Amino acid sequence: MFIALYRHTHPTVVSRGASATSVALMFLGAIAAAPSTILAQPASASGDGYFFARPVFSLTIRGGLDRPTASSEVWNFTTTNLTVGKGDFIGAGYSADLGFRVANRLDIVLSAGSSRRSADSEFRNFIDNNDLPIEQTTTIRRIPVTLGLRYALRAPEERISRFAWIPSRVTPWIGAGGGAMSYSFTQTGDFVDFQSLNVFSQAFNSRGTVPMAYGNAGIDVKLSMRISLTGDVRYSHARAPLGGAFVGFDKIDLSGTAATMGLTVRM
Repeated sequence: MFIALYRHTHPTVVSRGASATSVALMFLGAIAAAPSTILAQPASASGDGYFFARPVFSLTIRGGLDRPTASSEVWNFTTTNLTVGKGDFIGAGYSADLGFRVANRLDIVLSAGSSRRSADSEFRNFIDNNDLPIEQTTTIRRIPVTLGLRYALRAPEERISRFAWIPSRVTPWIGAGGGAMSYSFTQTGDFVDFQSLNVFSQAFNSRGTVPMAYGNAGIDVKLSMRISLTGDVRYSHARAPLGGAFVGFDKIDLSGTAATMGLTVRM
């Protein structure tokens, strides 16, 4: 390329009598002109890049709010007898997604997340013999690990040539999958024995891992060639038998809705 550029820029031959200074100036001129010449070459001459190999992997880190559905017997008992409502268990949730592209609009996505929320309360209709509230704390924690599919409702990239693509500015998508959810549901503090009306201290705890399923929808908004702002809304469904000291209740509802936002990096 240097020889061709040199000949194009300086068609005359340097004579034997030319000074070393003249040769040096011509050499420096050729170097100065080379970058603009390279940039003027077709994109295919610059080697592999985003435009020549579409990203295969994506990593998303998300955070937001997670709200349990809280519709089973133990939840109804809690919200009826204690001074808490379902909205008191809305808490922070965090998730990470690792995606692998298997088709033009289809990704396999491995996800893991965590949410935890504690709410302090007291019995609505009872006080102790010192006229003090009967207090307790309820804590719910859920850790889902899932594998699912994500389908883009429009192509994530626009093809502009045989080997070149430009990422779409906005890409909506839907997804679904399943996996396992680890959970713990704990109530600690003072409680009332409804038969004797005695007040006693207790730590109730149920924990385990159960199957789950989810469906979600979201949108990617391009910030740069490889980074997008990602919004995700998903519903998770899971139920588990209550263990430990919980007696007489049906399965606890671990379902919930989460709304999160984060960044996606494509590789």
